[in-house]
Amino acid sequence: MKTFFTTALIAFAILLDVQAQEKIVFKLNPEKGKVMTFEMNMKSDIEGTQNMIMDMKMKMKMSATNVTDSTIQYQTKYTQLKTDINAGFISISYDSAVEPNDQMGKTMANQLKPLLENTLTITMNHRAQVVDMDFPNVPDAAFDRSSIQGMSVPYPTHPIAVGDSWENEIALPQLGIKGKNTNTFTEKTVDGYKITVAGTYMDDSGKVLGTTSGYYIVDTNTFFTKTSNIDTELEVQGNKIKSSMELNESR
Repeated sequence: MKTFFTTALIAFAILLDVQAQEKIVFKLNPEKGKVMTFEMNMKSDIEGTQNMIMDMKMKMKMSATNVTDSTIQYQTKYTQLKTDINAGFISISYDSAVEPNDQMGKTMANQLKPLLENTLTITMNHRAQVVDMDFPNVPDAAFDRSSIQGMSVPYPTHPIAVGDSWENEIALPQLGIKGKNTNTFTEKTVDGYKITVAGTYMDDSGKVLGTTSGYYIVDTNTFFTKTSNIDTELEVQGNKIKSSMELNESR
């Protein structure tokens, strides 16, 4: 009996080692026409000359409508937008599912209306990099492009195994800062492949302005993000900014 259990443990250890060394090609493999439903939650806390707390929730439907050897086009439709803003003496609450009854809510509804009425086309390459976005009739002030960029992590061009890491450039154009992420294929879970990220933002002189950290869990077949949670802390022009973005696919 002792010999049996010893042999079983050795076999199990060998199996784990083989799984750990297995190399996988991370490459988007969408099911054309299948509709995916997501909920994205974004929170921001700004401390500075003007303190502000903002929570925003967005529900959206996505489907791959055009797939080629080099790119994939996803049609995206926002189905609900909800936001709460507290900026000292000013508070704004808006939910697109509810008719606004105050002037602040009506103003917010008018500004966000184009997001609900139009369709966003996102073009990605098979490494999950966003190469183009087209959102007709939607002004730049109403649409945060970084929220879409943050839905995925760019995959390496080579096969990787658990424990392997790679880097990619990151940017926050609205703040004019850039940085670098280190991504690590951490493990295979019951929900999918887990990738952890840790990054640093810097100014042009190389001074560190903040950090970002979190994880992505991607589908083992389509390699599209199922769940992600990213936290960012920055200090820019005397303002301390803490933000988080959480993405979850709904079934």
